[in-house]
Amino acid sequence: MAQAIDIERMNTCLKMTWKLSRVLLAFYLVTMALFGCQSETLTPFIDEQIASYKDLYDQSYGTDPLQRFDIHYPETVSGKPSEVLILLHGGSWSGGDKSFLTPSVEQLKKAQKNLTIVNANYRVTSKTGVRIGQQIEDIQQLVAFLKQKAGTYHLNEGAFVIGGVSAGGHLAMQYSYTHPTDGVRAVVGIVAPTDLTSKALREAGLEKSIVQLIGKSYEEAPLDFLQASPLNTMTPSAPRTILFYGGQDNIITPEQRVLTEAKLTLYGINHQVYFYPEQTHDFSAELLADKLINVFRGRY
Repeated sequence: MAQAIDIERMNTCLKMTWKLSRVLLAFYLVTMALFGCQSETLTPFIDEQIASYKDLYDQSYGTDPLQRFDIHYPETVSGKPSEVLILLHGGSWSGGDKSFLTPSVEQLKKAQKNLTIVNANYRVTSKTGVRIGQQIEDIQQLVAFLKQKAGTYHLNEGAFVIGGVSAGGHLAMQYSYTHPTDGVRAVVGIVAPTDLTSKALREAGLEKSIVQLIGKSYEEAPLDFLQASPLNTMTPSAPRTILFYGGQDNIITPEQRVLTEAKLTLYGINHQVYFYPEQTHDFSAELLADKLINVFRGRY
């Protein structure tokens, strides 16, 4: 008799548990549907309406004369903080200037998006004692400075993207891959060299520049060349990576794109690779501006 009662109670409990599970499952599915719809329909911060841009030039983030940046930050109608794009110029690591990217900055501003644009200089290797280590330190110092001034410039500290052209793209990738805790959500490499050990890349005209960047020849220090290559420093925890390459580029060899895309895929890193057969080493400002904005629309 007692056994029969226990079985009856067990059946009752099982029925109640099943009913409760069905209720919880239904609640879960409805909740997920609601949040799913919201995530699809929410407007990215970058599309918030802005009233105007404030432009500040040659701001200092360090004591060296080359540690300077221009910042263009929007005044929003809603008051929401802006997302942040840091741009690094090219120049074979040894030269160049932030003014190289002024056309891209102007195109980005024309889009009237809630995006702060930081166009930065960094120490170059033509200056005595400057190597890749000092250049990576400059980027780290710049990021830290901007976060410290987030209230002043009204920045979203969790929405940083770093992009660079040529040598600047290499530095952007190398920094982002070796400093994963600094809050960089995505990195953009525009015609960026990623494997400095490549003989083909060095023979394409970058041998002297890379030696100056490393401080030694490849024969003297092949491991240093390897450790300075984003292709090697990439890990599965790397941020979303967006790459641009041109089919008529006579500096960045095709293997740079092929090997980098293969490793990004192997590691399961969110990435996009844009290949334009007719583009040279110089990409149009209009093309870059459109694609860079889409990086933020895709929520990194």
